Amino acid sequence: MEGIWDIMWSRLTRGGDGLPREKVDAIVRLIDQYLSEEATLRNLQSDKQTIHPRDLSPDKREALINDIFEILEDAK
Repeated sequence: MEGIWDIMWSRLTRGGDGLPREKVDAIVRLIDQYLSEEATLRNLQSDKQTIHPRDLSPDKREALINDIFEILEDAK
C-alpha cells in the first residue's frame, strides 16, 4: 500500500494534468515552514542536522497533511 507521501508526490508530479506550478510551490513552502519551525524548536543549526516530515510529532504531521490537502482541494 502506498504511503500518504507517495500518493501526494504522485499527484504532484504526474504528467500534463498535474498541479499548477504555484500549487507545487505553495506545498513546498508549507513543508519547509513546518520543518524549519521544528528545527528551531530542536535547536538544530547545521545543514547536516536535518528534519524529515516523519520526525514531526503525530499531531504536527497530521496538521501538515491537512494543510497540504487544503492546497490540493483549492487546485480542483
